[in-house]
Amino acid sequence: MILKFMRETMKGITSCRSGNATMLVALGMPVLIGGAGLGVDVTQWYMWKRELQFAVDQAAVAGAWAAADPDTETTYVQRGEQEFAANLSVTEDFSADPLVQLADFAGGSDNSVAVSVTASKKLPFTGFITGNAATISAYAQASFEEGVTFTSCLIAIDEDDEGAVTIGGSAVLTASCGMAALSTDDLAIKVNGNPEVEAGWILSAGGVDDWLKENTDDVIMEYMSGLYDPFAELSPPNPSESRISRNYSCSSANDTTFADVQMRTITRYSYWRGPNTNNLDPWDNANGREDSNVYSMDEGLVVPNGTQEGTETEEDGSWRDLGGKGREKKWERRDFTRTTQYSNIVVQEGGQAGNVRPGTYSNIHIGCDTAFAPGVYNIMGGELRINGQHEVNGAGIMFVLYDGASITINGGADVNLTAMTASDLMNVGVSASDANDLAGMLVFEDRDGPGAGNNGQKFNGNSNTILNGTMYFPKSEVFFAGTAGVTSQCLMIAANNITITGTTDMQTFCPADSTEDTTVVSTASKVRLVA
Repeated sequence: MILKFMRETMKGITSCRSGNATMLVALGMPVLIGGAGLGVDVTQWYMWKRELQFAVDQAAVAGAWAAADPDTETTYVQRGEQEFAANLSVTEDFSADPLVQLADFAGGSDNSVAVSVTASKKLPFTGFITGNAATISAYAQASFEEGVTFTSCLIAIDEDDEGAVTIGGSAVLTASCGMAALSTDDLAIKVNGNPEVEAGWILSAGGVDDWLKENTDDVIMEYMSGLYDPFAELSPPNPSESRISRNYSCSSANDTTFADVQMRTITRYSYWRGPNTNNLDPWDNANGREDSNVYSMDEGLVVPNGTQEGTETEEDGSWRDLGGKGREKKWERRDFTRTTQYSNIVVQEGGQAGNVRPGTYSNIHIGCDTAFAPGVYNIMGGELRINGQHEVNGAGIMFVLYDGASITINGGADVNLTAMTASDLMNVGVSASDANDLAGMLVFEDRDGPGAGNNGQKFNGNSNTILNGTMYFPKSEVFFAGTAGVTSQCLMIAANNITITGTTDMQTFCPADSTEDTTVVSTASKVRLVA
């Protein structure tokens, strides 16, 4: 009976449909509660992850900017940590300290900043289920390139000419101190011929001749932005002394040197027989010339300038063919010795030939040994011409060219010209700030003038040409040939156009242990988030 009752009761229960929803809810409630808890945890985990990732991204970028600047490169860790901390909010209390370090990128060495960090905290649901804290990690990497500052010894400032810098023929230009052209033409720097070029770096706002790309190891940067004329904001000085009108002349006499001269000349003759001077036997020539011993003494004789007291000896030997053939060929040998003794040297000074004072000149055509006194020289519409076998020197000077004035320096002269220092300029009344800007300027062409025209400015130096300083011709073309040396300051040429001819041989623009420091372009640092 009991079994029958149970069977009927169960049969009734299974056939009953009331309360099904309650049953299903009861059965699904654990899944619903677990899913909701997991969703809350995942949302919180995702929020922490986003915050940490943003913080390490910003830390890597900040560290990379610091590392890219030579002035702050040692602070990249501090900058990364500061930026990381500044971008934390929710995870601030449980994140670890970030690891900020240099890393290699794209084949480079220590050219990026990498930042990594972890944060650990129990989440409400997963922490209850597993008993463990959730750990979140984040990583970022930012590459960097330092900005570069370029200087140059040769700068063409015309903005659109083809061949703003032209290198011709077999010119030798191996002074690795840079070449630059501000022209945007597709052939701003060009080559005519087969020169030897090692400029170090070649910069152009336009294009560069393919010859240079194929025949040099120089760093070539074309179509650059940011190239500029480093002297564009300067004005030539015009102190009161330079405004005095003057004329150049060579009317003074040279020094005259007098001395007592005692001279003895001994001449000996010997005679020989044989086919040539390397195969001879002595020959007794009864008709031969006799030896001589001549002595003379002159007091107060005019002698070459620079003669010093003491004794000079001159010796010479020569053969003379007297005729004959073979072993019967006759020879005369002449041996000559001259001893000259100078004493009682007296120098009678001449006038000061070619001494020049600062002022304003229409022309200065060097016609004798000339010394330029320190100061500023204005050339008004004429020419400073140096040629011939003359010595020309001047230290602490500046030539300012007005109204189309020009300069020509030819080979054959001994030239040694050095620009003014800042203290030299202040001594003639130039303000301290202007003096610092103009220091080292040897030639300054007035940019408001017409320039020198088609003839341009010409420098045809030789090994005795020394030019210390900057030559600035914003309105003229410079034709550079021959060579020039430097002793105390770097030589720099900045001109509207520059033509380097086939006879140029320039292997240095700066004295030993010196470098040209005039900047023509500075490239910005680059930072990029790469991971």
